[in-house]
Amino acid sequence: MPQVDGKFIAKRLKDLQERAKRVGTNVTVYTGPELGRIALMLGQRNVYGGYNWDTRVRNRSAKFTATLGTEAVCDRNPMPEQVATAEMLDSYAARIFGGKHDGKTYAGHANQLPVDMVQRVMGSGEDKDFTFNCNLLVTTKNRANHHVGFMWGKMLRRCEPVAGAETFHILLVPDLPTGDFGRFYVFPEDNVTLGVGCEYMGEAKKGFLRLAMWRAKQKGLLGVHAGTKVVVAKSAVTGELKRYAVAILGNSGTGKTTNVGHTHYLDQEGEQSLVVQDDFVGLRLKDGRVLGTEQALFLKTDLDEDDVLLRPAAESAEFVSQNLYIDFEGNIQYLEEDLCANGRGILPITALPADRRYESIDLPPLDDVDSMVFIFNTRRNTIAPILREMNPEQAAAYFMLGESIETAAGDPTRIGQSIRTVGTNPFIVGDKAEEGNIFYDYLKRYENKVRCFLMNTGGVGEIPNPDDPRNPKRQANRPWKTGVGYITRALFRETGVWNDDDDFGMKVLAAGVTGEGGKIYDMAPLDPRRLYDTATREQMVVDLNRERLAYLEKFPSLDPKIVKSFKKTHRL
Repeated sequence: MPQVDGKFIAKRLKDLQERAKRVGTNVTVYTGPELGRIALMLGQRNVYGGYNWDTRVRNRSAKFTATLGTEAVCDRNPMPEQVATAEMLDSYAARIFGGKHDGKTYAGHANQLPVDMVQRVMGSGEDKDFTFNCNLLVTTKNRANHHVGFMWGKMLRRCEPVAGAETFHILLVPDLPTGDFGRFYVFPEDNVTLGVGCEYMGEAKKGFLRLAMWRAKQKGLLGVHAGTKVVVAKSAVTGELKRYAVAILGNSGTGKTTNVGHTHYLDQEGEQSLVVQDDFVGLRLKDGRVLGTEQALFLKTDLDEDDVLLRPAAESAEFVSQNLYIDFEGNIQYLEEDLCANGRGILPITALPADRRYESIDLPPLDDVDSMVFIFNTRRNTIAPILREMNPEQAAAYFMLGESIETAAGDPTRIGQSIRTVGTNPFIVGDKAEEGNIFYDYLKRYENKVRCFLMNTGGVGEIPNPDDPRNPKRQANRPWKTGVGYITRALFRETGVWNDDDDFGMKVLAAGVTGEGGKIYDMAPLDPRRLYDTATREQMVVDLNRERLAYLEKFPSLDPKIVKSFKKTHRL
């Protein structure tokens, strides 16, 4: 184990913050537009006035992130890469902060290189327990790295630190090379993170969210990886407008941001689809309120013509990105991924049309909506129906299962392979089963107000190729973004026809969906019972459900009612 601990790192980062208050030091605090002016000089301008920067590290360095501290927060069953990363901490600490290591004496890069400091506030400020003062420091020997703080600063509120709120510090030292990935050291109990060798802005964004979710959990809020929106739709049952608070969970690449921005083709008088916020929220146990964190959307930039909100909105001078393909004339090639399959952009919510955004980054109170709707986005391309409704026990189980397929945002070497991430949240600190139990507690407390749905944003009917997951023997039938919009419209307008499904013990959407011009949207190509012979489908279902059960049983502290319900309702 390393000798350096979180208190050592925290003191050094606070020292850097204090140094910034003095004239003539290497740390510069940027409070206005000047950092943007510096960053833009080294960016690539697109034809709409926005800017892009290309980076060496182009996705998260999850395998090389070590969470350190007491037993309550340390990585359980760390990967070999995480162990090796932890063993390198003492060396990096000496090189960055100064000191002796392995017979050498270092002055410390954080003492000699220029350092940018940007301060922002996470959360709306409605609840101090879910409001966080965030301080990002970045070394900028490479002047191109000025863009990291500039981009990150667009995510959160620009205001004075909030008295009584938790304060976090993150230092990124991208100038110190570490190979193809960065190295990250998270000390949740000391509110600090140290990142080495990485200029991928998503690490700063997610780093602060990781610390915030850990602290929120100590104060009666559960951090959830979800985008949120408010939907108003005319019910086909009552003929009246219904108001929904909506939270969309999902691993990276499953369409959270796309669905948060989707209109669901709601075009009748009084209907609305309003963006609230994009990526992480806090579920407040005491009253069920869902609170937001960030003031901007963090987009995967593979925006096609079906992105009816995000594609036009990205044509804004406020849009900034990393690793987006821009040609020599400044044209954005959204779907060109040969050089990088994980382009990422930041779009402030205020850049959206006024009639497409909600008044706050917090969802309205439960008493002010007809239903709180959780939609779990997943990508399973074989026998999973497109949309199913879950009871609280099932929803808690699928929260724990957190299943999808890998994308370039996580591990580009495993694209297309099946993954499981508890809570669809790779940034959980501490006991993962505790998160599932808290989520289950929330669902049971507000059972009369909350509904949960499992949406397959991938496809149905694939015949996998175990030797090459990227090239299946038969491609899946996919709803694509238009189909997802029609299907969710049926959900909100209450036009759907739901059947019992013995494979998973849920209600499955079978009909009642309309498409363009009110024409019936054919759900048959998305029905697994029509795409496989009975014996093949049932064996695939049993294999998948047994795999799921085995995964759930890895969490001995998970509420037994969750596993019991899974066994009772799923074909095994």
